[in-house]
Amino acid sequence: MASRNHYHAARLAAEEDLRISADHLAGLAAECAVKAILIDFLGSRLNVRNMPENPEVEALYRLGNTMKWKKQHGHLPELWEHLTAVAHRRRGGGSGALFTQLIWENPFAGWDVADRYCDGTAITEAGVDRHLKAAYALIAAHEQAGILGTRTRA
Repeated sequence: MASRNHYHAARLAAEEDLRISADHLAGLAAECAVKAILIDFLGSRLNVRNMPENPEVEALYRLGNTMKWKKQHGHLPELWEHLTAVAHRRRGGGSGALFTQLIWENPFAGWDVADRYCDGTAITEAGVDRHLKAAYALIAAHEQAGILGTRTRA
């Protein structure tokens, strides 16, 4: 799984005090895990351009005549909101209930995929640790759900 590969690379970068790379890879590991959860357990599908999307997200985020997000899953932190919205709609049992335990607080609220281009001064060791722990928890939840057999493909 791509999330595990990014996670292991992030751990190696963190050990070498390469905070920009470690944080970036931790975020990518989390993104891959969230997308795997959404596809494998929460009803998202790959569109014709091979991009993951979920029509429930589109319906949940209509704001008047505009939409805050499209149904296509992109990057964190918005991707976390997609996970939150879809998992909460399925919290009655099965996979939705399993994943709602993860989403009380978005550990990637200030994370940006473009931070890989920054000078590193805003990326702290504590932030990297938080992102690594969150990525690990997401990967573990995906694997646990597979073991428990909660794939819904709903």
